[in-house]
Formats: sequence, structure tokens, C-alpha cells
Amino acid sequence: MLPDGLLRDLASRSPAELGELLALRSDAVRPGAASVADLAEALLSRAGLRRALDLLTRPELDAVERAAVLGGPDQPAARLPAGPPWDRLHRLALVYRHGDDLRLVPGLAEALGRYPAGLGRPRPVLAALAARLRGTAPEAPEDLPGPCTEDQMARWPAPAREVLERFRSHPVGALPDALRRLDPEADAAARPVDWLLAHGVLFPVDSRHVELPRETGLLLHRGDPWAGTPQEPPVASAARVPDRVRDNAAAAAVEQLLRRTAALRAELRARPLTTLRSGGIGVRELRRLRSALGIEHAELVRLLGLGELSGLVRLDPDTSAWRPAPVPVEAADRTVQWQHLVRSWLASDVVPSAVGLPLADGSVIGVLTRGAHAPEAPAVRRALLEAHAELTARAPGGHGPEGVLALARWYRPRLARALDRWGPGMLTEAGELGLVGAGALTAAGRALAEGRPEDAARSVAGWLPAPSRTVLLQSDLTATATGYLAPDVAGALGRLADEEGHGPVLRHRFTERTLHRALDAGWTPPTILAWLEEHSRGPVPQALAYLVEEAGRAHGRIRITRADWVLTGDEDLLEALSRSPDLAGHRLRRPAPGVLVVGSGGAPAGRRPAARDGGLRELAAAVRATGTEPALDVVPADAGPAPGDPAPDPALLLEVPAPRLPVPSAEEVRDLLVRLTGRPGAPPAPDHPTDDPTVDLTDHPTDTGGAAPWDR
Repeated sequence: MLPDGLLRDLASRSPAELGELLALRSDAVRPGAASVADLAEALLSRAGLRRALDLLTRPELDAVERAAVLGGPDQPAARLPAGPPWDRLHRLALVYRHGDDLRLVPGLAEALGRYPAGLGRPRPVLAALAARLRGTAPEAPEDLPGPCTEDQMARWPAPAREVLERFRSHPVGALPDALRRLDPEADAAARPVDWLLAHGVLFPVDSRHVELPRETGLLLHRGDPWAGTPQEPPVASAARVPDRVRDNAAAAAVEQLLRRTAALRAELRARPLTTLRSGGIGVRELRRLRSALGIEHAELVRLLGLGELSGLVRLDPDTSAWRPAPVPVEAADRTVQWQHLVRSWLASDVVPSAVGLPLADGSVIGVLTRGAHAPEAPAVRRALLEAHAELTARAPGGHGPEGVLALARWYRPRLARALDRWGPGMLTEAGELGLVGAGALTAAGRALAEGRPEDAARSVAGWLPAPSRTVLLQSDLTATATGYLAPDVAGALGRLADEEGHGPVLRHRFTERTLHRALDAGWTPPTILAWLEEHSRGPVPQALAYLVEEAGRAHGRIRITRADWVLTGDEDLLEALSRSPDLAGHRLRRPAPGVLVVGSGGAPAGRRPAARDGGLRELAAAVRATGTEPALDVVPADAGPAPGDPAPDPALLLEVPAPRLPVPSAEEVRDLLVRLTGRPGAPPAPDHPTDDPTVDLTDHPTDTGGAAPWDR
């Protein structure tokens, strides 16, 4: 039953206060809610309370834990003092006003988890559990043995007290044969654990674990396990980092990331990344890819993880190989590319830097495996950015990972374990995305921390130089581009020549094969020369012009057209081709002079029938074996668009991972406010960024919200 005091408290709030509450706890915005009672039910849901607890800072969480633990599990509505930090707890609807007092909302103590403040469960609960495991009748609470005061604990044998010290930070310990027979005569010096079990200080919770009761844990901490927690945010000193140095480092990181992403997609387009039968990527495949891209192993695995979380690299279920997604992302503006990567990074549960971290079974997380997925990842990233922004506001300059993590743990204590596990690697990822430069938070990183993604994109656009539209053509049949080429220029150059290397200076080489590839796609020698003249910084070298003209003359002496396969051209060449062993096993017909029809249904002996494009490639290879280059009226799927074809808009094809829980829109919040207050002029809710909920880790809950910016 909903407390009347809570309903009166919610009903007495102004539209502005209700708007702030709904912005902080957006999960309470539910379709069909029409009354204060509906809002209260949503706020008191178990998941909603846990997400609200995850928004608390260290002092706020300590206050709630202290009230829940010291008030007792049977008194969740104990009276609480007013003033900070209770003011914010009231704004979050975790406490409500009852007359002149504040009270915890129902269910809040249970939402803290099994071990609030690192203390075990109450002694009667553990005694009943131990009796059930042993198959005996539970003892009455007043008959339970155990210490009542610190003086009694001080008189225990020293070995027993030494064992108890191991339970100071966590109430559960591993013990083989935890359900062993109790021995009241156990010697505390030789068998301190048996002595503690026999005297009701430790209780078995299963066959291999024991737990220290809450009452004994409080005695270990002298009644105040919160005494050692910092009440002020830890702020480390900052290193001096000039703005120019910071922005130059971030701009270089963004350019390198986009260049490497394009190179990765190009390499996987040519040679997909095959997976092992057990999942993941083998060492040989990683070594091959690392050599092709020219980057270190750690950088490669983060690049692959970023490609996975952004959807630019996908697993083909038919071949179990990783291939580039069929999205022309390279044709998009670099700011659009960066924005897609960052939005995906913020929303995805993939942690690229997690590869190599240990797992519970003793193994490590592999490349492109499920082990690199963490449901709490979005909340951890948000907490890190907000902590970095807070540090920058208090002490401008560069901050190391230790200072950022320490502040993030203070502002999000329920995220502490996830921050320790994923945080260092995520800060490295943030640097590669340009959110941090030379250890200092950039303007783009600060804008994202404050929920202003469009401002972040404008900041990145200001760093990056304008794309170039010219290349340096040289007589050795190469084209060199210093800096970033415009997407349409880079795409056309990639069809006319092959890229060499993946460094900051792009270099392409023209060959007969690359020019024939362009001719197959619809280019002609005049259009190729015109394009080269338009985009060259100087005159087109004579050697390159001769190569283009020679390719044009040699191209098309035999033409392949789809029917079965129809080849037309010189009679003597077709006659030689009909006797070629490469076409053995195919049905060949000569319906007219200068025409050869190759049946597509057959296949050479010992070979499986090829796919349509595969048969075309085999046929073209057979023609080339005669010393001539065919013209393909049927353009291969990987030939690329012909010159002048409109490029698809990549912005329409990029998809960001959907949030685990939908975030209500401003209109939905406004509609709920109108239903609650009956005032159509109710102000809109404050614009606070929200995060996805994460899994509950039972004993050590992690951040499932991280939504609202911290109160300064």
C-alpha cells in the first residue's frame, strides 16, 4: 500500500519540482499514468529505486545506508534529519515529508542490495538459513550466541580476531566444507574458524561460503562503517596543458581514428576476418590484419571493438566472418563519421579496451567476443566524462586516470567496481575519440558530458582542416595526397588506383589492372584524363597519360554480356578462347561469327558451381589468360559507382545502438505533467542527459542510470 504521506508529498510539489523529478528519474514516465498514485507506484518500483540510488554521491548514499542499517530492516520508515544531503534525496523522491520529518520510501532498504555498506545480513536471517542448510530447527533470536559489546569481542582469542579482520571489507568468505559439524570444544588458537562457527560468529550460507552477521560487522567498525568515507569530492591537482596542445592532440587522434577505420573496412572488404570455431579471432588472423594496417595489437583490438559497436564492422552469419557493413560511411563528412562513432560509443555495451582482461573462470576476454560486452558500459562512460568535466571546472588543465576515477567513484559509488574494471581502458578510448587531448578534457568532451552533442560536433569540425581536392601526380605512376581528401575525390581515386600503405600521407598507384577496373565501371579514357587534370596539382605526367590511353585501346577486344555468358569480339581470339582448358566443362556455342556463348549452368570437373559474380570472375580470368583484357557489360558488385552517379547519403544509413530502456521524449514528460497538475502551462522538464539501465550484480550493484549531471 502506498503511504499517504508520500502521496501528499508528491501532490504538494509544484510543476517545476515535478518536472525536475521526472527529468532525474525518467523511468517513472510511463504511458497511461494519470494520477499521483500512478507516479508513486512507478517511483517505488524495485528497478526505479535502484536506478535512483545509482544517481547518489558518496555522502548521499552513506546517509541512506546509515538510515536503513541502523534503523533496522523492520523499520524502513525511520525518522530522518533534514538538510543536506537529504534535500537532494527528497528531490529524487527517495524520502518524503511526513509532518516535520523525513522518512525513507518503502522498499528503499531492500533496493540497497544484500550487503549495504559492506555489512552482512542480520543475525536472525543468517541463523535461519544455516539451520535450513543443516536440516535443524532454527533457534529463537534470544537464544542465539554471539557478542553484544565491543568489550566481549576484545576478550576473544587473538587468532579468532585476526580471522574477523579479513571480513572488514566484505562480509562473505570462502570456506571449504562450510557445513561441517560444529565443535564447541574447538581450540581457538589452532582452529579459529571452527571456534567462530561454533560460537555463532560466522554462519554458513552454502557448502563453500560463510557470512559475518551485520551486528558483528558493526562492532568491527565501532558502529560506524561510514566513518572513513570522504565527505568532500577528491580533486587532484592539474597539469598545465595549453589549449592549442590539447586541441592539436585531439584533432590528430580524430584524424587517425577515421583514417584507420576506413583502412580497416577496406582491408576486411578485400579479405574478411574469419572466426575460430570456439568464437573470437585467431592469432594468425590478428597478425595478418595488424601487418596490413601497420598498427600495434592493442590499437587493433580497440579499433575492431569500435567497428563492432558502431555497426561499421559486422559478423556475417552465413560465413562466420567479419565484414564491413554495406554503408558508404567513407562518403560522409568527417564530422558526421565522428559523431556516429561517438554516439555509438556512448550508447553501446561493447568495451573495446576490455580485450585481455581476466574472467571469473581464469580465461581472458577475447577479441570480438561476448566477454567484451558490459551492460553497465554506457553509465561508466557517462560517469567518466562527467567526472572529467567536474575536475576541469575545479582545476583546469590535464588530469590523469587516477584523479578522474577517484572523483567518478565519489560521485557514483555504486559504480565503483565497474569503474575500476572498465574505466582505465575507457579513458584511453576517449582519448582516441578526441574527447581528451594530452590528458585534458576537450570542448567536445565537455559538451558531451553536459548533454550537448551538437556543440561537440561543431567543436570537432573546428579542429579538422578543410578536405583537399587535389593530389600530386608523379611520373612513377603514383598519386600522393597530403592531408584528408574529400570523400568524392578519395572514392574516385580509389577506383582508378590502388592504395599503398595506411599512413597519414595517402599514396595510390595506377596500374593497367586498376584502370581496366575503372573502365569496367563505366569510365572512359577521356573521362579518366579529364578527372586527373582537374584534380592534379600540376600537369598529368606523360607516363600516366600513355598508360591510360594504352589501357583504353586494349580494353574491350572481347566483350562479356549476361545471357548465359555472351562473348563478342575478334574471331581469332574467340576461337582460341573456345579451346582454352579454363573453360573445360562449360557448354560452348558459336551461334554466329564473332560470338561465343558460355553456358552458366555447368562447371569444370571437380569444382562446385560458382555464384553469378564468381562465374563472371572465372570467365574474365580465362579471357585474360589469352593475353587480352575483356570489357564487362555486366559490372561486378564491387566495382563501385560510375563517374557522375549520385552517392547515397550515409547519414541516412548509419544506425546508433538503441538504448536498453527508451528515454521519454520532452513531449511525453510534458503530457504527464499536464495530467498530474491539470495545468497546460506547466514548464517543461530540465534537459538532463539520461543513460541506459544496467544489470543488477546483486551483492555489488552497479550504476544503472548515471543520468543527471551532478549538482555543482
